[in-house]
Amino acid sequence: MLACVAAGCESPAPNPTPPPINAAPKLAARPGPSSNTTAADYVGPGVCGGCHADEFARWAQSLHRVMNAKAEEPSAIIGDFANVTVTYAGGEAHFTHDATGYTMAVAKGATETRYRVTRTIGRRGLQEYVGIETGHTDEVRLPFGWWPRRGGWYPAAYFDPWLTEAASDVYAPVREPWAERCPWCHSTYPFAQRIARSSGPSQLGHGLEQSFTAPAGGERLVTEQQITTGISCESCHLGGRDHAAGGAIHFVPQGVPSRAGVTVPSATFSEERRDPSVINAVCAQCHSGPSPRLADHTATRNSSEALDLAASPCRGIKCTDCHDPHRADPKLDAQRSTTACVHCHDKLADPAAATAHAGAGHATTTCLDCHMPRMVMGIDHLVRTHRINSPTDPQILGEGGPNACNLCHLDRSIAWTADQLAREWDVTLPVRAWAKAYPGGLDGAVGEAWLASKQPALRLIGAQAYAASPLGKGELARLKLGLADPQAYLRVWAQFAIEDVLGRKLTLTEYDARAEPGVRAKQLAALTLR
Repeated sequence: MLACVAAGCESPAPNPTPPPINAAPKLAARPGPSSNTTAADYVGPGVCGGCHADEFARWAQSLHRVMNAKAEEPSAIIGDFANVTVTYAGGEAHFTHDATGYTMAVAKGATETRYRVTRTIGRRGLQEYVGIETGHTDEVRLPFGWWPRRGGWYPAAYFDPWLTEAASDVYAPVREPWAERCPWCHSTYPFAQRIARSSGPSQLGHGLEQSFTAPAGGERLVTEQQITTGISCESCHLGGRDHAAGGAIHFVPQGVPSRAGVTVPSATFSEERRDPSVINAVCAQCHSGPSPRLADHTATRNSSEALDLAASPCRGIKCTDCHDPHRADPKLDAQRSTTACVHCHDKLADPAAATAHAGAGHATTTCLDCHMPRMVMGIDHLVRTHRINSPTDPQILGEGGPNACNLCHLDRSIAWTADQLAREWDVTLPVRAWAKAYPGGLDGAVGEAWLASKQPALRLIGAQAYAASPLGKGELARLKLGLADPQAYLRVWAQFAIEDVLGRKLTLTEYDARAEPGVRAKQLAALTLR
């Protein structure tokens, strides 16, 4: 039976203790030309906070701060390590804690693999762990993560859509070094390492590192040079030693040669922060993760926001127009986002014009609802796509994909949607050519077509759309079918949808997504949703 700590289930503990703010720093600038990319250029967030106390305070409570933490930091661990045992796939996972630290051990038959937990990855929606196997030296990403919404331990295939249960043996020793993937986006280190990585054969990276060159480096981060184990000031602002000594600060690397054929114009910090190409490239260093994509190349899972924004027609917008990088505040982000839209679409700043543009019956609809709908898989809920686009895009509609109209009007057909778009927005679409893309035909409910789709992303999006809709209660029988989905992560997301509709959690006795197929089948046969 899975144990659950109340604080872990509903109210995660406070963020790990942030580093202290030093007194206003008095540092000497590095001799020679200005530089902000080498290890000697970095001073750490405590020094930055000596002058920028407000920004430091917001950052200290932000998600960036806890993207990575050392296991020994106070309150860093939110998972239940109080001698918990989880049975899964013919074996067991054990989670323990004593004076020497935290241990995750997995055992199947006579074989046991033990890991000493060294770091955490993430905190609010999900916490994964990094550790070292007994007798080895490499830190590796561990096979189970703590999922606060589920209040328990789950194998990676249940929250990572790249993985399948069949290809993910949680009992086999992990051999891929953690430093080859995760910390490149979950920690702060000298930017010179990022440039060296992008200068190698794989040319990995999507940010400013692509404009500069250095002797090629390996794909493994030199973790000994980490400035912080989380994302701190200098991850975006680069090395601040010269600035702390009274000099300028820059988003753009200084003192490093640009690539052949690339001209990097000289600019002040204020000019850099107004330049979308600079600001978005800073965010793209990390928010350019790989993702399965729809017909128009829209990502279906998060962490690919910069790539989606770059592929959008809105060229003058910056990430910071909508988001304060020092804190996470969804309500404020939504306000800033709609304000950012009317910077260019100034005619729609007038409420009457905006209402007329939204169409009859959509007085409360915002720019985001139609042009950035919630259709991207986050950790435990859908988030907005950053592929700013029109709800009339035939690439999406023609493949039966998610569209802003039917995400709300789930019971309507694609023929109805095409008719509404033609009548209210004078858009003509070749709807008759799309019949094969909708399992229920052109006149069937699009929401039901998504639930029955062969595409996993559409099944997930459909379930979550019903969870947010008054129509959800009437579709519980169809949503229940998702609990038998062959994809592990889709079973859990179907459970999320059902629990949202019911307004309560399913107990593990009612349904356990991790149980053996035979056990799940018996649970589903007995499960009554009310």
